[in-house]
Amino acid sequence: MKHHAIALPCKHTSPISYLCGIFSAIVLSGCMSIGPDYTPPKVQLQTSWSEPHTDQTPKTSEADRFWTGFNDAVLLQLLDRAESQSLTLQSATRQIEQAQAALQMDRAAALPYVQLNASSNYAKPDTLSKLKGKNEGATTDQVLGQVSWEIDFWGKQRRIREADLASIKGAQAARDAARLSLQASLGSAYCNVRMYQRRIAVAQSNLAQQAENMRIAEARYRLGASSELDYRQAQTQYAQTQAQLPMLRSTLAQYQHALSVLLGETPDYFARLNLPGSDLPSVPSIAVAGTPHDLLRRRPDVRQAEAMAAAQSARIGQAEAALYPSFSLTGAFGVSSTAGINTLFSWDNKAVSTGAGLTLPLFDRGRLKSQVQVQDSLFKQSVLAYQNLVLRAQQEVEDAFSAIVGSSTQLQELQAADSAAARTSVLALVRFRAGQTDYTTVSSAEQSHLQTSDAVVQTQGALLQAHISAWRALGGAWEPSRPTEESTH
Repeated sequence: MKHHAIALPCKHTSPISYLCGIFSAIVLSGCMSIGPDYTPPKVQLQTSWSEPHTDQTPKTSEADRFWTGFNDAVLLQLLDRAESQSLTLQSATRQIEQAQAALQMDRAAALPYVQLNASSNYAKPDTLSKLKGKNEGATTDQVLGQVSWEIDFWGKQRRIREADLASIKGAQAARDAARLSLQASLGSAYCNVRMYQRRIAVAQSNLAQQAENMRIAEARYRLGASSELDYRQAQTQYAQTQAQLPMLRSTLAQYQHALSVLLGETPDYFARLNLPGSDLPSVPSIAVAGTPHDLLRRRPDVRQAEAMAAAQSARIGQAEAALYPSFSLTGAFGVSSTAGINTLFSWDNKAVSTGAGLTLPLFDRGRLKSQVQVQDSLFKQSVLAYQNLVLRAQQEVEDAFSAIVGSSTQLQELQAADSAAARTSVLALVRFRAGQTDYTTVSSAEQSHLQTSDAVVQTQGALLQAHISAWRALGGAWEPSRPTEESTH
């Protein structure tokens, strides 16, 4: 921390020297600041991403084209709608305005305080005046301009301004973080909606085939060509598949509700749109830009955490300045008269006063020191939170990359298994219809086909979610808020 000592005049100092000392102190007030100067905290960063860049990992592309890579016009429309009417983004914008207003308010507090007072006071005659035969009261008219200014000798106001500017940057980063979170959450919910619509379609397709199989098994049983066991197995399989649909529809409805609220609408909004079901969106590309060090500027939550640390650092100096004497200058100029309003503005009625003040904290220094310790502790906490966030940000990127590689590999294997299961189901059904096997073989084959088809859809959804997580972990389409005029002056 920077501290400055000032030699106060001794009792033998001449008045001129004393005034020169005060003037020098005022001049020095323009370059003196109590408290620490903020420097970015040290963080632990790996040199590169450990995930190998294979064909299964994200390919480099323009970050702002990420969402168009889904090839889904409905998703793009929903993202635009959320951008314009999300309540979360509106609230984040209001927080920026609040921070800017706080800066203007603190700037005004650092300027000389000027006020104009006009008054007219009537005083009744006292008893002594009445005994002397003076029964008329006196009216005093006064117009007075007053000026007061606390000299920012220790840099308190500059530290307040530093904290305000950092708070504005933090609020802007918070809005960027809210926008990133909104887009990622909306994209995730939309992909889940499409995934569950597809899972329902797969179940319904299998249900239709199983209904036909049950009809054939029942007919063969009625004709004595097969046992009742085959018919009951077909009936059981149909009922089991049908029982999966209510929970799938329930989960779909929940994601639709979440999607509606993200758009700033009531939970039933998306269902009321009555959009036709469609296949899952395409798997997008994602930008793997630079090194882990780029996360410090790309991720808005990291920038927000650092801005909070910078603001808290400035507040240490603000609290520490209260330990030192404060200097103030006051002055007043106006007119005052008891002769009536007509002669009030005569030069002879002028009223002038000047003054200088010194406030020195003596008996509450313990409390003020505790306030400095509180602000210092809060600063250390904010630094630790920032450092921890940087570590977690790197983990999120690595986890997302691992999920992409794992889901891609799993999807390839499941698609091969699904093709084989589909062929097995067809062969088993042909043999059953020819009377060459019982329905147990058909039931087993179709159950495997249903499971692999459903697993393929779920893995496709997981791959989409992994890409969204990676995009979010990397900071998304990095477009930080431009500094406002208030935050650059």
